[in-house]
Amino acid sequence: MDQMTMDIFEALLFFIILAVTFKAIVKIDITKHFEKGAIWQMQITYVFLAIGLSYLVLKAIMNLVEISRRLFT
Repeated sequence: MDQMTMDIFEALLFFIILAVTFKAIVKIDITKHFEKGAIWQMQITYVFLAIGLSYLVLKAIMNLVEISRRLFT
């Protein structure tokens, strides 16, 4: 695979992982860590947590893909 194909694959994979991660993180109850009525702060926290976790998972997967690509070529 050339570099452009890998970049496109990485971008698509990020959005797929982001959707799955966001659905999983929304199930976590973080309301006890915020004041009553602080809805927009909770929403921002959910979004940033989902983006951060998605990034970490994506980099781990892409690292494994790159290592396996180097090993088998």
